[in-house]
Formats: sequence, structure tokens, C-alpha cells
Amino acid sequence: MKEDLLHFIWQSKILLKQNLLLSDKNPIEIISVGTLNHDAGPDFFNAKIKIDNEILVGNIEIHIKASDWLNHKHTGDKKYENVILHVVYENDKPIFDHHNLPLLTLELKNYLDPELLNKYQILQQQKNEIPCEPIFNLPNEFKLNHWLHRLVFERLENKCGRIETLLKANNNNWEQTFYMLTAQYFGQKTNEQAFEWLAKNLPLQIIAKHKDKLSQIEALVLGTAGFFDKELKDDYLKFLQKEYFYLQKKYDLVSIDKSIWKFGKMRPGNFPTIRLMQFAALLYQSSHLFSKILAVETIKDLQSLYQLKHIHLIHLSELSNHDFDAIKTDLGKSAINTIIINTVVPIVFLYGKLRFDESKCNKAVAWLEQIIPEKNSIIEFWETLNIKPQNAAQSQALLQLKNEYCANKKCLNCEIGFHILNNN
Repeated sequence: MKEDLLHFIWQSKILLKQNLLLSDKNPIEIISVGTLNHDAGPDFFNAKIKIDNEILVGNIEIHIKASDWLNHKHTGDKKYENVILHVVYENDKPIFDHHNLPLLTLELKNYLDPELLNKYQILQQQKNEIPCEPIFNLPNEFKLNHWLHRLVFERLENKCGRIETLLKANNNNWEQTFYMLTAQYFGQKTNEQAFEWLAKNLPLQIIAKHKDKLSQIEALVLGTAGFFDKELKDDYLKFLQKEYFYLQKKYDLVSIDKSIWKFGKMRPGNFPTIRLMQFAALLYQSSHLFSKILAVETIKDLQSLYQLKHIHLIHLSELSNHDFDAIKTDLGKSAINTIIINTVVPIVFLYGKLRFDESKCNKAVAWLEQIIPEKNSIIEFWETLNIKPQNAAQSQALLQLKNEYCANKKCLNCEIGFHILNNN
């Protein structure tokens, strides 16, 4: 038993329609449960109860045992002087208020449905990735969609927090911040850190000075990434190497150690050398990319910004110990959508939020709603439980649900968990 469960029971109004008696046998009617307090002090503010035809308005304190009032040292604490009712699972000890009068106490032990307690125990003891899987039960479509809508905004807010930290580190330079976010995406999880270092060592302002020459951008990207550390045989690579050494001296650039790039257990199309060439092609064709993104309206126009028009066929196997044929440095539709979901939407949402421009926030969410749902193991699992996302907004919501609620067993804060527990 945890206090969180008692908070849930009180807040969900499970007790409102029961004939309740206080510990002194006086009947009590709960008119309003009050407002949950997330800070120090009583658990619920401004509740309203009725005892002997007298209506009392004040605060509610909830404990597992009545003696927890003493253990938590509430006696003499002015924050608790306006507590009108002590709600406990077990009334193990008489408690007195600041006037030394018996504190009105409601013991819940005999009022709670054993089935509710059993379900709660199942949720807490489950080792499944989705704790409620054995007793899974969906709320109606309206409630589920409303919950998913809340979750997608939670996920956006989480992402915005990380982006805002990066924005401050870049002195509120939106283009540089977006450049670094884009670089991190191209690294994916495996090479995210390496791409982040690349973006730090190769500022966007240097790229901008060579925006009209693809070969120089390729040279800057591959060279700063550390892949020109040996003598090369391929004529084009030798040309890029020579370009980089000139530009490196001109801008005092520092190459990162090539050994940090990971090639293992991935398809050739995801090799960092291929990703670096894709990144270079995007930088070449998309000067002031963030400004262009802010200006577009439709998802189709947004996706077109990432369709690489200047594609090089180049043998890159010489730069690593991995052999593969020449690969087209193109971005597929799925990759473009992933970039939009993970970089474009969050930063445009943050831009609108910080500038009090609601239209930008709405546009970012609308883009999510127009992209097909993502496909991964988490989404596939939710589909086995009959939750099938209709768009990327809902698939993002389901990722938030799994990672933030299910993984941390926050079932009492989840609309699905609420429905399962309250559906007795």
C-alpha cells in the first residue's frame, strides 16, 4: 500500500456515493475532494465536506496510518492548521489538532473494493514492460484520444526543454541550434555523440561561407570528422582531402578522432561515412534551412526541403575498413519523416512557445498529425493491445506513455491505469 493509491482513490471520487462514517461513527458526506497539492503542505486544498448538516471547507491530509501524522511531524506545523479531515487507510492512533481536539478521521480500510486493491497490487508487482498488460482494458475512444493528445504535448515539452538548453548555449542562435540538432539526428543513437562533436568543431558560419560549392562542404564535413588522416588513392577523395587541409589551416579547424565513429552492426546505408555525405548534401542545398522551415506551411513543402537534389556517387569504403559499393547519398521518405518528427517539429514548437506565436505551435503539431505513424517495437507492442496510432502524433504519444509512465509504473497518473482501477 502506498499513499499514491489513497490519493488516487480520493481524487477519483470513488467514495463520493458511499455512505461513509467517521471513526467516531458520525456520518460524513464528501461534497468536493478539493485540489491536489504538488508542493509542501496538506495533500488537497479547498475540499468541502458535510457533517451533522454543517458544511466544512478546508484541507485534507492523507496517510497510510493515522500515526504517520506524528511521524511526519505535522503537529504544530501551521501549514496543517486548516486540515478539516484526516483520511487514512488504518486508524491506528488518535490524532489531535492544534486546539488539542480530536482530528476528524475517515478510515478507508473497510470501504475499499478488494478488487481495486488486487488490481493495484498486480500493477505494482508486474515485471512486464507494460505493467497493466495482464488486466489491460481500454477506456472509450474519446478518453483514449484525449489522453494521447495530452501525451504528445508532454513529449514535445520534454524535447523543448533539451532544445532550450542547447539554444542558450548557442546564445539564442536558432540556425546554429537547428544545425546541431540536425547533426545529432544524422548520427542516430549510435553516432549521435560523434555528430554532435562534429557540429561543435565545424560551426555553421564556416559552412555558410562555402554554401555555393558542394565539394568544399563535403571536404569540411569529412575532414572535420577525421577521415582524412591517411594517404588516399581515390582521385575525388584525394581532391577533397587537399581542399580540407587548405580550409583547416584557414579556419584553424580541429579534426575529431576517427576512432569514435562506430560502424559495427549496422547496414552500409547507415555507416557514418554515408551519413556524413547526406549531411553535407543537405547543408549545400539548404542555406538558412531553419528560416525556410518557418516559412513553409504544408507538410509536402516541408518534406521537399529534405529531398536531396545534389547527389554524389562516391566510393567511401577507402575511408574505413568496411567494403561496400558506391551508395546514393539520398534520404528516403521514412528518413525525412523521422527528421521532421524528431528535430523540426520540436524546435518549431519551441520557437512558437518562446515567441508567444500560437500559430507556429499549432503548425508543428499539425505536421505531426499529417505524417504516418512510426514503426518500431514499442508501437508494434501497443498494436497487439489494440491501440493503433493513426498518425505520428499518436505514435509519439505512445512512446511517451511507454517511456515515462509504464517504465516508471506511474499507473495512477495514466488515463488507462485510471480506467482499469476505477472500472470495478
